[in-house]
Amino acid sequence: MTRLNFICEFKSDIVLHSSSNTEGKVDKFNYIAGSNFLGMVARAYSSFGSDAFEVFHSGKVRFLDGHIMENNQKTFHAPFSWFAPKGFSLSDAIENNKLYNDHFITPSEYEAFIQKGIQLKQQRGSFITQDGSVAKLNSNYRQKSAYDKGNRRSKESSMFGYHALEKGTKWAFEVEMEDAKHKDKIIKLLESSNRLGKSRSAEYGRVEIKFIDEQENVLPQVLKPLRIEDKYYIFIYAYSRLALTDDYGVNSYQPTISSLKLDESCKIDWDKSQIRISRYTPYVSIRHNRDPERLIIDKGSIIAIEVQKDFDVEAYSQKVKKGLGLYFSEGHGKVIVNPTFLNSKKPSFEYVKEENSSGKEEEGLGLIGKWLKQQKEEDESNYKLLKEVKEFISAHNIKNKKAQWGQIRSLTRATLNGQDLHKALFDESKFNGHQKGFLLHGQAKDKWDNKLIKALRDRKLDDKYHEFVKILSIYAPKEDDKKVEKRDV
Repeated sequence: MTRLNFICEFKSDIVLHSSSNTEGKVDKFNYIAGSNFLGMVARAYSSFGSDAFEVFHSGKVRFLDGHIMENNQKTFHAPFSWFAPKGFSLSDAIENNKLYNDHFITPSEYEAFIQKGIQLKQQRGSFITQDGSVAKLNSNYRQKSAYDKGNRRSKESSMFGYHALEKGTKWAFEVEMEDAKHKDKIIKLLESSNRLGKSRSAEYGRVEIKFIDEQENVLPQVLKPLRIEDKYYIFIYAYSRLALTDDYGVNSYQPTISSLKLDESCKIDWDKSQIRISRYTPYVSIRHNRDPERLIIDKGSIIAIEVQKDFDVEAYSQKVKKGLGLYFSEGHGKVIVNPTFLNSKKPSFEYVKEENSSGKEEEGLGLIGKWLKQQKEEDESNYKLLKEVKEFISAHNIKNKKAQWGQIRSLTRATLNGQDLHKALFDESKFNGHQKGFLLHGQAKDKWDNKLIKALRDRKLDDKYHEFVKILSIYAPKEDDKKVEKRDV
């Protein structure tokens, strides 16, 4: 399985609502649903041809949710089994060692808390790193009014507001795929996407997505059943939303042994489970209609399963690796069995800090560190490429009109790599509806300088060819006496 890691940086405030409601209470997302990233790639749905079903519907390609980053690290939703004394925030509870896993607290211990006047409260809605840092999710609210064109003033009784996540935050997400043959195309489509969320026609919605690396990032697990009193348990943590089905294949709120891919010797312990639910009806803009309503178990939910002492946790983890339930393509269904933060009464993060401190420096950069390093390398590469373009322009007779260069730039957008672009420009066979490549046919063919065409045709067909032609199509129509500003790289 291939896992691609991306960072999505907010270039403006982003509006992410969990429903399409415009009136009354509007629930906000504190993560980016994977369906947003699927939609970015699905804009080029037809270009996948017969592979479209495999990419968008089969579950073989999964666009996972985006979570905010903290201290250069990915975060995960705090499990609903975490309880802390009322009045303590999650970060305070971790700092003061007052955080508890509910499934390890016995009735007598609960009674002792009550006698001491301590009321335990479930922790909800927070995102946390493996070393125990709680992410800060800052949002703002802006009140606006519709405009009355006739009276040239605010429209009566038409106030509305936007809850938005703040500009400048960075979010990590993954794309999992069982076959890497569409990897390059998916990366290019995601990196070329720059709009996200609702109200994109207003002041919201600008993002920048960057591919970081290709590696597996998983939370550590306990690969054996956990003993609580005289029984043995495994705990299924909902890393993403779950859309489970009942024994008849109908979407249901209630997990069953069969929907969790367990055998009849296992039993769900509802007293030790912590499950929260929601529902939503997705709107599909291409069809101008809604899909059926979905019944969801929220991310962060914990399902406790009573098992035999010799239950094979590792084998079961592999069995549910692809996911549980429905809608895998949109990031639903991802679970982790027995994550280490559920294996004791008080969750500990010390083991992660020790592991991180012993790692190599380059491995400890975190995703943001890698992203910043990539940005610097890209800036250096782009500057060198820009110098090559300027030297190319100076060496050749550039007389062509902006419209002609604009058509070449359009071809750079329609192709994914240098090889496809070279075919679009010079191939003798049919391409994109033309009998020949763009520079070999048409009324403007004779206006192109032969030396210029030969230089473009004979240029080394490497991974920089596509970007070189793209930059050339931007700068060639401009005045030749504009020089590249010198700066340090």
